[in-house]
Amino acid sequence: MSLRVRLALVIALLAFLPNLVLALTLGALGEGPWPPLLLWLLLLALLSGLVGYFLAKSLLRPLEELTRALAYLSLKEGPLEALRLPTPKEPPPEEIALLRARFSELLARLKELLEAREALYAALAHDLKTPLLSALRLLDYLERADDLGKERRVALLRALREELARGHRLTENLLALARLEARPPRGETLNLRALAEDLLLRYRDEAKRRGLLVEVEGAGLARGERLLVERALANLLENALRHAKSRVRLRVGEGVLLVEDDGAGLPLPLEALARPFLQGEGRRGSAGLGLYTAKRVAEAHGGRLFPCEGTLGGACLGLELPKGA
Repeated sequence: MSLRVRLALVIALLAFLPNLVLALTLGALGEGPWPPLLLWLLLLALLSGLVGYFLAKSLLRPLEELTRALAYLSLKEGPLEALRLPTPKEPPPEEIALLRARFSELLARLKELLEAREALYAALAHDLKTPLLSALRLLDYLERADDLGKERRVALLRALREELARGHRLTENLLALARLEARPPRGETLNLRALAEDLLLRYRDEAKRRGLLVEVEGAGLARGERLLVERALANLLENALRHAKSRVRLRVGEGVLLVEDDGAGLPLPLEALARPFLQGEGRRGSAGLGLYTAKRVAEAHGGRLFPCEGTLGGACLGLELPKGA
């Protein structure tokens, strides 16, 4: 049953019931003959129904106009910036005006979110294109160069590997963010010590090449999706390896992972560093995507990414997750 019919019935009953009670009372007291009373009640019911219908139509007119405006927006083609609610033909009631204002705020918020997403993916595509182009140029040079010595060839191959690894990291973070948007993370009990040690094995050659000592201490369990948590921890570890002077340490606790190094520390507040491609003058690039992904993974699990107090004198970042059972 539509709202108009319900409202019309309520108005009609409010008009009809008092007269019905009065007519039945008079009839019971013998104040009048029954046939005329019944005809009067029938006429009164018809009039009450008509009054209820026209009053309901009048009361719901602003709401119907808002419904037509929203339908117009859903069918309108064009840029997102041009979408806005049409001006009402007559001043709406206070409640409908408030509803229109809330819809306008929601539309503005959607515009902001879509614009931010477009900016993120545009910057990501740009940053992904850069290492791929660099790798293609290196391959082209290696193909044409016949007189390369071993040292020069190894240096070029190392640069090629770094460019491809950079593109791979960007792709991994993009896949993690897409997975978070598609569904909530699955919960499973994770052995954080084993997860950290597995990551260290993966980055052992990188740490050795940089001359860094990497160690793990502590133990603990957490609840989360392994692939997502692993991606978040890998981002923190990659940042630490990139900025450390000689040491990187992973500290494990119940529902928490801390990654610290002996580098120069965080150059900006974590809130700024975790905003991808918006890290201030001279810091535009993909580094913020790693911290942004780690932050999103932690929040999707009901945890957080936070700065912590380290013992090595450099940066220290913590990943908090639900504690394991």
